[in-house]
Formats: sequence, structure tokens, C-alpha cells
Amino acid sequence: MMKRSLKFRALIILCLLITLCSSEAFAWGGGHDGRHFYRGGRWYRHGVFGIDFAITALTIGALVDSLPPRYNSVYYRPCPEGYVVVPAPVITQPIVVAPPPPQPVFVNTPAPIGQPQSPDMVTINIPNSRGGYTAITLRKSGNGYIGPQGEYYSENPTVDQLKTLYGK
Repeated sequence: MMKRSLKFRALIILCLLITLCSSEAFAWGGGHDGRHFYRGGRWYRHGVFGIDFAITALTIGALVDSLPPRYNSVYYRPCPEGYVVVPAPVITQPIVVAPPPPQPVFVNTPAPIGQPQSPDMVTINIPNSRGGYTAITLRKSGNGYIGPQGEYYSENPTVDQLKTLYGK
């Protein structure tokens, strides 16, 4: 009875070994060199006694004999032993700094001297001590002009004449 039980156990162990060895988890070939290879849509790691083990994913630094037909988001770099798995490249977007919007340019130009505002009015811009201009409106009176302070000019006054009173 002991022989029969031992034969039964040996048969079970043999069936398990055959099942395991014929599954996709193992492959025959290779050697024990720590490298990986791709065959039949799977990655394998060279094992001992000619038995290679299927793996689910390659890790950074893993050595492979040759590149697979599809990389599936795995990145490789050539090396003397074949290829080594490397981290995915870091892609940075350049930061574009927009120039500041142009600032408006204000040009302080005087109105033309003696330009009539109405038939009886004339505005003259006089340079002042602040670097700008002071607008002086003169009213026509007969042949002459009357200034904002009531002064009378017998003819069209010059800028220098008006500057003495209004160029402050």
C-alpha cells in the first residue's frame, strides 16, 4: 500500500511539473546572466538550469538583449550588453514671458499759435516753468486782443509777451 501511495504522489508531482513547465510562466533556453528577452508577446528573465521566468514588467536598469516590436511606454538606451531600461524623458514646456504691453506715449505739443476757436477767440499755448504749456485764450476786440487778465494788445501778441504774464 505504501508503494501505491508513493507512486500516486510521484505522478501528481510529475503532472504539476509538466503543467508548470508548459505554461507561459516559464520558457526553456537562455542562461543565468540577469538579462531579459522578449518572446511570444512576453518578457522573460534568464533563469537557472535553462528555465526562464516570465515577468510582468521591466524595471529601470533592466538589461534586454534586443528591442521588442512595441515599446509600450518603456524607454531604452543602447549599452554594450544590448539595451538598458531608462526612466521616461522629462519634457518641459518653455515658459514664455510676454513683454509688457506698450505704454501710451503722451506728446505734449502746443496748439498752433493763433488758431481761431471762434471768429472772436484765439488760443495760444505758452511754455510754463513745469515743462508743459498753459493755454491762453485771447478775445478779439477791434484790431487788437484782450487777455484773460483784461490786458489789451493792439495786435496779435507774441509768445514772449504772453510768457511774462502766463509762463509761471
